[in-house]
Amino acid sequence: MNTTSVLLKKGSKGTEVTKLQEALKKLNFDPGIIDGIFGSKTESAVINFQKSQQLIADGIVGEKTWSKLNAALQESNPRSNFRVVNVQEFITSNRIKDFNPKSVAVQLFSSVEEGEGRRSEEISLTYPTGETAVIVHTIVGLADDSVNGIRNRLELKCNQNKWEIIWVGMQTKCHQNRGHQNWADGVCS
Repeated sequence: MNTTSVLLKKGSKGTEVTKLQEALKKLNFDPGIIDGIFGSKTESAVINFQKSQQLIADGIVGEKTWSKLNAALQESNPRSNFRVVNVQEFITSNRIKDFNPKSVAVQLFSSVEEGEGRRSEEISLTYPTGETAVIVHTIVGLADDSVNGIRNRLELKCNQNKWEIIWVGMQTKCHQNRGHQNWADGVCS
């Protein structure tokens, strides 16, 4: 969404109001009909959202409310800020043979060769549901001129007792003066 410069309040109309209403709906704050008109129902949804974020609950969407909306939307979509990676290419390049989540985590953790400048490696495995698993593999301190770190996110699903990797995303963190310093989907220079 990333709209932060438009001030919206009851009576506002247009595409920015539509974006606001869609964002509120995604976050389970009911703005009523998504029609691009900032009416009483949208105002009520904004006030409830502002209260949930410890903001001044005035029903006016300014910079702070947009910022909190954007942050909440990113949290609600764990794939945001990841560059999509071809699943089959990832499996091949990392020589993954066993698709059980614990086995994949071990294979990823042991597949990276020790290299100059490598400072740390971390891997986490969570099971959001009994049929899904998420692996986040982070390596920081790469001996690359521009890339300081790489983070991969793998999503796995179990169908009939057989696990498969269904989505892979990658983030990078650049060295100082080589691009973005936060984890993002962009490339380093």
